[in-house]
Amino acid sequence: MPRLFFERFSVFAFATARFLIAVFVLSLRVPLLAQGPPDTIYYNGVIVTMWPTHPVADAVAIRGDRFTAVGSDRDVLRTEGPATIKVNLHGQCVLPGLIDSHCHPIEAALGQRESQEPPLHSIADIQAYIRHRASVLRARQIILVPHVFVTRLKERRYPTRAELDAAATDRPVIVDNGYASVLNSAALKKLGISNSTAQPPDGKIVKDVQGNPTGLVLGAPELLAPLRATPPTTLQDRLWALQTMLHHYNEVGITSIIDRAEGPPGFRAYQELDQEGKLTARCFVTYAIGAQGTPAQVRDAIMRVPFVTGWGDDWYRVGTLKTFADGGICMGTAYLRAPYGTNTGIYGYHDPKYRGVLHVPEANLVAMAKTADELGWQMTAHTTGGGATDLLLQAYEEANREKPIRNLRFTVTHGNFPDPHAIQMAKDLGVSFDCQPAWLYLDGPAIKDVFGPARMANFIPLASLFRAGVVVAGGSDHMIGFDPNTSTNPFNPFLGMWIAITRKTVDGTIINPVQDISREQALRMYTLNGAYLSFEEKKKGSIEPGKLADMVVISKNYLTCPVDQIRGIQAIKTVVGGKVVFDRLH
Repeated sequence: MPRLFFERFSVFAFATARFLIAVFVLSLRVPLLAQGPPDTIYYNGVIVTMWPTHPVADAVAIRGDRFTAVGSDRDVLRTEGPATIKVNLHGQCVLPGLIDSHCHPIEAALGQRESQEPPLHSIADIQAYIRHRASVLRARQIILVPHVFVTRLKERRYPTRAELDAAATDRPVIVDNGYASVLNSAALKKLGISNSTAQPPDGKIVKDVQGNPTGLVLGAPELLAPLRATPPTTLQDRLWALQTMLHHYNEVGITSIIDRAEGPPGFRAYQELDQEGKLTARCFVTYAIGAQGTPAQVRDAIMRVPFVTGWGDDWYRVGTLKTFADGGICMGTAYLRAPYGTNTGIYGYHDPKYRGVLHVPEANLVAMAKTADELGWQMTAHTTGGGATDLLLQAYEEANREKPIRNLRFTVTHGNFPDPHAIQMAKDLGVSFDCQPAWLYLDGPAIKDVFGPARMANFIPLASLFRAGVVVAGGSDHMIGFDPNTSTNPFNPFLGMWIAITRKTVDGTIINPVQDISREQALRMYTLNGAYLSFEEKKKGSIEPGKLADMVVISKNYLTCPVDQIRGIQAIKTVVGGKVVFDRLH
């Protein structure tokens, strides 16, 4: 090739190198993307980026749905164009958009369609709610009081049949949590339950010393089905519920969610809103299966699902494949490594050999894990007891022997009692945890005596999970209600962060303070780690040039305000994809 070409090429290469060096030096001051002037610049703020290179900045620029520049006021404002909108933050703090890694928005809103259930903290509260419902419902209509957890009642017991009768005698009443239910006399009569009724094969009718039903029924889902029936829902109902709940999430700074249990009707609601451009938070939607029958039947059920993790767009994507391995700590059905012991009276039964309820056989968990691994599904399972978590991790380990699971980011949902061995297994397999700090806050005072000090030492052990290098994300498990602090369960992410930092409970005690984590770690649970669970940590979870422009302006400086003020932080402005979806001042 002619020498002149090489000489000219060398001059060009040298000039290019000088240009690239200049750009690199500039980028140290103001990281940006050369995409033209930004649409909006937020400046004069304290921007907590969760970006290691620039952890705190003054200003951020947005063009379209992406961040284009992050840095000092001076440098970011240099990028403005004649049409750029400038927003003076006046020193307010900005965080990356918050991610709730476990919620049930459609269910939560539908549960409030007919009556907005108030917080139920006592038997008197339950009676008052029943009387109110009796005053507005037609005669003899069933009153269902859902999601009543004995661990959250000040009496630390379920209401009696007589107490329900005192609130309503003219109609059936069921106080329910999905496993334990209390029926009034009219409900017992409707189901034909008397002192001569035989025990159901899938539960227990609790009776007094004379053999009369007390009203408490454990399990027995087929027997109780007529009382639990809820009005059918239409697609329009689900669209309303989803859109309504996402707006409530926006009001507390949530810009992304992981819906942790949907079937085809729920998926269709997400698809409809996505196609109409009406989603106001990014949604990673879990497909739930019962995983019952034989292992072959479990595999066949999964093979028939016509999609897999990752299908979709930046607003709505197919998420995790999930089942429900055991019960819960709130109702005494979590499947433990060893029997509960003698302190189970709070749950309405006494059985020193009882370990809890395992809904999915071990062989089915293995079949599910292997099939998910084969097809490319991310998998999770609801496990609340240590025994169930161990079985799930063992199933993951068996799948991993056939084909590595690490890249699929299999997850433990809840996983309330992982001991050191379970944590090490999760680390070795690349398994993440989807945790709910609010359970420590609301249920810790009641369950600490049931489970005892040894087991409580492993209760939501966030510090141990972080130290081991396990990715742990924060979620609410929001089930019903519109209030971010009093719903079942509260979906205020700042309450969740505060609990993770302080380990404080609703009665002011601190449970296992050696498991507390830092402010940065708590924020990471609701930003980058939540993004990791949905394979999107390169797209969101921090404020960086090129990432999706999701952020929240908040009422206090998260980094410096007194720690007990964190729980009261409010979202002032929530931005998703560069668009304001909530503004407290307008």
